[in-house]
Amino acid sequence: MIDTIVLAHRVNGRVIPGQARFEQVNPADPTDLRVTGPEADAAVMGDAVAAARAAVEALDRQGIEARSDSLAAVGHRLKADAPQLALLIARETGKTLNDARGEVLRAGRLFDFFAAETLRNVGEVFDSVRRGTAVEVTNEPIGVVAAITPWNFPVAIPAWKIAPALAFGNAVVWKPSEYSSATAAALMEIIAAAGLPAGAVNLVLGAGAAGQALCEAPGIDAVSFTGSVATGAKVRMAGAERSLRLQLEMGGVNGMIVLADADLGNSVACALNGAFFAAGQRCTATSRIIVEEAIADRFVAALKERMASLAIGDPREASTQVGPLVSMRQKELITRQVASVEESGLRPVVGGTATTMKHAFFAPTLFDAVPVEHAFGMDEIFGPVAGIYRVRNFDEAIAVLNAPRYRLSAGLCTTSLSHATAFRRRASAGLTMVNVPTAGIDYHAPFGGVGGSSYGPREQGRAARAFYTVMKTSYICPG
Repeated sequence: MIDTIVLAHRVNGRVIPGQARFEQVNPADPTDLRVTGPEADAAVMGDAVAAARAAVEALDRQGIEARSDSLAAVGHRLKADAPQLALLIARETGKTLNDARGEVLRAGRLFDFFAAETLRNVGEVFDSVRRGTAVEVTNEPIGVVAAITPWNFPVAIPAWKIAPALAFGNAVVWKPSEYSSATAAALMEIIAAAGLPAGAVNLVLGAGAAGQALCEAPGIDAVSFTGSVATGAKVRMAGAERSLRLQLEMGGVNGMIVLADADLGNSVACALNGAFFAAGQRCTATSRIIVEEAIADRFVAALKERMASLAIGDPREASTQVGPLVSMRQKELITRQVASVEESGLRPVVGGTATTMKHAFFAPTLFDAVPVEHAFGMDEIFGPVAGIYRVRNFDEAIAVLNAPRYRLSAGLCTTSLSHATAFRRRASAGLTMVNVPTAGIDYHAPFGGVGGSSYGPREQGRAARAFYTVMKTSYICPG
C-alpha cells in the first residue's frame, strides 16, 4: 500500500491546511510514496509576511544568545536525525541514500556555523574628522526575507538561506519546491521546536504560482532564490520593480579541463563524479569535459569503462551511485533536450534516448568530439549528460571553458603548478576546482557564480552577512 503524506502550510507557529494542489511520488518507485500539498495564495502569503514582520521585533527582544542556542539546536537535531531524513529525501526526490545523509549532516554544520556567527555580527568605530563626534558602523537586519528553494538539495540549500537570515535577525517566509515539500515540512518541524519566536520561519507550499505570489507579497524586503534561469529572470524583474534586495543562483554550464599531464585515474574519477553522480542534478555538475587531444582517446575509453560500472538503481539502497531524476516531468524535459542534440548530428558514445529506462531514470549519457560552436554546451541540461571537447592546448581549453554565459564552477586536472596557477586566474567562474570534481563545496566558504549564473551577493560563509544585513553609518555627537 502506498504511503501518503498530506502536507499543510505552517504560518506563525500554526498549521494551515488547504486543498491538495500538487503531488509528488517516489521517482524510482511510484508505488512507495505519494506526497500532496496545497498551493499558497495571496491571503496565505499576506498572513505569513505579517507573522514574519512581527517576528523580526520578537527576535530582537529574544537576544543573540538565545537565537544562537536555537540555531545550534537545529544543527544538533539535524545531525541526530540524519538517517531518517536521508531516507525521506531518497524516497521523495530520488537522491541516493549516501548523498542524502551527507547533505543532512552538512545542513547541520551550516546551522552550527551560523549559530556562532550570531554572536559575531561585529561593526566598526571610526574617528570623525569633526572633533567630539564618533562614527559607528553597524550591520542591522534587512527585515523579512523570502526564501525560494529547489528540490536537488532540499535541506542544505534551505539551511544556507534560513540559518544566516535568522543569525542576523531577519525572519523568513520559505517556499520550497513542490518536488521536495515533505522534506521541507520535516525540516520545518525541527526549526519550529528550536525555541525561536512564532513566525520567525514560515513555510508556504506550492508550485510556481506560489513562488510568484510570494515575490509579489507586500512587506517582503529581500528574496533569496535558487532555481532555473527562466524563473530567476522573473524573480529579478519582480524584485526590481519593487526595489527588493535580490540574491539569485541559477545554475551553470560547467567545464572541466583535463591536460595531458594529468593523472588519468583521478581525472576520470572527477569527470564521473561531476557529470553523473546525483543524476547530474547539481548546479555545479560537469557538463563540458575539455580534454587535451594528446590523451583524449585514452581518457574517453577509461571514462566509458567507468560509466559501464556505475551502480544505477533504487536510491534507498546503500550501494546505488546514480538514482533517478526527480520526476517524470523532468525526465521528459531531459529526453527532449538530448533528442534535440542527437537530431543535430551528434551521436552519444554512451547512453542517449535509445537507452530506455523505467520510471524517472535516465541513462548517463556521453557525447564525444562536440564542436565548440555547438549549442549543446551553451545551455544547462540538468541531468546526467556530458560532452567531450577536444582541444590542442591549455590556451584553447581556457577559451572553450569561458565560452558559455552561465559560469558557476570550473575545473582543471593537471600536475602542473604553473597551469593550475594560470587556471585560477584566467577561468571566468565563481568557483575554481583543481584536481577535484566541479561539484562539491564547503559549508563555511562563499558560493556563487559569474555571468548568468548568479545575481547579487554571495551565499554561505561569512560572505552571507552582505545580503542579510543593512550597513548603517551613525554620526554621534554628545552635544
